[in-house]
Amino acid sequence: MNIEEIRRRMIERGYRQADLARRLGLAPNKITKAFKGERRFTAQEMDEIREWLAPKEPPAAPQLRSIPIIGQVAAGYWREAVQQASGGMPAPDPSIPPNAFAIRVAGDSMDLLVEDGSMIVVDPDDKELFPGRYYVVLNDDGEATFKRFEHDPARLVPCSTNPAYEPIVLGLGGAFTIVGRVIWRAARM
Repeated sequence: MNIEEIRRRMIERGYRQADLARRLGLAPNKITKAFKGERRFTAQEMDEIREWLAPKEPPAAPQLRSIPIIGQVAAGYWREAVQQASGGMPAPDPSIPPNAFAIRVAGDSMDLLVEDGSMIVVDPDDKELFPGRYYVVLNDDGEATFKRFEHDPARLVPCSTNPAYEPIVLGLGGAFTIVGRVIWRAARM
């Protein structure tokens, strides 16, 4: 690499001679002399300059992870769980668990939180019930719903502008299975 190549690369990167002097630990006048041809850079200085001015690889774009969209869930009364894979969506956050999946919400019993047609992301590995959190629940008939859990008594509570929806008391009318906790929501603007 000659002086003209060093000068060109420094200009491309917005570096000044003072930056090179600091990088090499030299007095600025020694850099000025080198650029005028009155001083030669040592082999060690040239190695440092080559490393400093070497073309940089652009940072790799972050890998987007896809979450499978596996169907839809009722946000209303119990309704048959629809499992129909329909592609995927980008993970909205790197912390989304690896087994998470997305489902489309059908109904208005949760419209204060998630509108009809919106997507929710469910973590199937998080099934421990905590009051105030949201879950997808499956009953013995293969019907599912999406609601907020509350306790005393254990119940699934709608979050709706529609007053027709009432809490579903758990333990009355059959067993249920927690599919997973709802950890994220998305809606078309």
